[in-house]
Amino acid sequence: MEPYKDEKLLHLTDGQLGVIYDSGKANTVALLKFLITEINNLKAEVQELKKTLSKDSHNSNNPPSSDNMLKKPKSLRKSTGKKPCGQKGHEGETLRQIENPDRIEDRSPKGKCDCGRSLKNAKTIESIIRQLFDCSLPSLFVTQFQGNVLKCACGQIHYPDFPDEVVKETQYGNSIKSLAVYLKHYGFISYERMSELFSEVFGINLSQGTLVNFVNECAERVESVVEEIKATLKKAEVLHCDESGMRIEKSTAWLHSASTEFLTFYYPHKRRGIKAMEAMGILSEFNGTVVHDHWHPYFRYDNCLHGLCNAHNLRELIFFEENGEEWAEKIKNCLLSAKREKESHQGLSEKQIKKYKIKMHQLINDGLRVHPEKRRRNKARGRPSQSKEFNLLRRLRDRFDEVLRFILDDAVPFDNNQGERDVRMLKIQQKVSGSFRSMKGAQSFCIIRSYISSIRKCGQAVFEALASVWTREIVLPKAILRAE
Repeated sequence: MEPYKDEKLLHLTDGQLGVIYDSGKANTVALLKFLITEINNLKAEVQELKKTLSKDSHNSNNPPSSDNMLKKPKSLRKSTGKKPCGQKGHEGETLRQIENPDRIEDRSPKGKCDCGRSLKNAKTIESIIRQLFDCSLPSLFVTQFQGNVLKCACGQIHYPDFPDEVVKETQYGNSIKSLAVYLKHYGFISYERMSELFSEVFGINLSQGTLVNFVNECAERVESVVEEIKATLKKAEVLHCDESGMRIEKSTAWLHSASTEFLTFYYPHKRRGIKAMEAMGILSEFNGTVVHDHWHPYFRYDNCLHGLCNAHNLRELIFFEENGEEWAEKIKNCLLSAKREKESHQGLSEKQIKKYKIKMHQLINDGLRVHPEKRRRNKARGRPSQSKEFNLLRRLRDRFDEVLRFILDDAVPFDNNQGERDVRMLKIQQKVSGSFRSMKGAQSFCIIRSYISSIRKCGQAVFEALASVWTREIVLPKAILRAE
């Protein structure tokens, strides 16, 4: 009844409640119905709030940084129980003495013994050697190139033959440039702290503008190599893709990544979606299998196969399992069982694949019987809002082959951890050095990080590779050479 839809009802006095009771059965029943409805609504709201508060990085796509520090989240990875140190049986790399030290300092006893005799003629009974390993602090080293301009009797003028990289009267050498780029895009040190470091350690007053010029020059020189990385990724059998937000010019932009076990390509764009992917220029020419989360723009590319990241699916399944959904626990266990069996047998037979496909179909249908699709009521506008449980089950049903791609194709992994690890470097950059002041700075970062990440994945020395950037022969990632 209308009178009981007023919030003032919650503040009725005993006398007012008595008046309602005395007014008859109809009003009393209406009041009780209203109170029961309100209680049920509040219970539903409390339950929904509890579910929201129970979400963290182990049962949702929330980042670990959003976890409650007082509540240790569970991990999807099983603990090995090993302590973070050298394990039993591991050889290790103990610091050992070398045969030819750079300097030998004699520390033999000198002077006289307590008995008054001189130690010069004392008998040696043992030699003790102790070695101290340290590095000398770097110092600025200036090389002067000079030469005379000569004029032949025939009138021809001959100029000195300076090194190709020495084009100005004064300039910084390749080692300083390489170290600056290394610290900035491998060590993620801000320009301000880099300037302080060069001043205190080297005695060089490098302005932030000069450091930016070093980075931009490095990006220009290595860009052709990064294009080779991009071309090689287009021919890969399996490609990992991911994207993450980044701040450029005080506004939200996006970093898109495409990678394999050995190569990485980053691309910044102001948009997130098809426009950015088209500008990136990889997926439109890719014919292998792309592994990603279930973000719908990826499925616009039908020139390639798709594999979904099951780590995302597991987190959602764990959330529903923790809230009493039996079907979620069974689907989770089925996926993990298929993963373990594939890893132990290095692939699955046709019979095993068929078994898991049938089982997954049954479990998904079991879940849909518990959480069926909500139909639109008569004369209601728009689509009815579906439950989160149904949305997950619908994705597992409609993208069935994509979810199970990891057992249908031995080369496809269970999850997209490779892509997520590669994007993580951007988050470190933002936490340490902040946002990018210009799109050019973001582009330079992506080019250099693409090169550094690929070099590191191939097991090559990063600083040595960066030092080669300033020469005519830039070190290529080994994965490019193997592809050729």
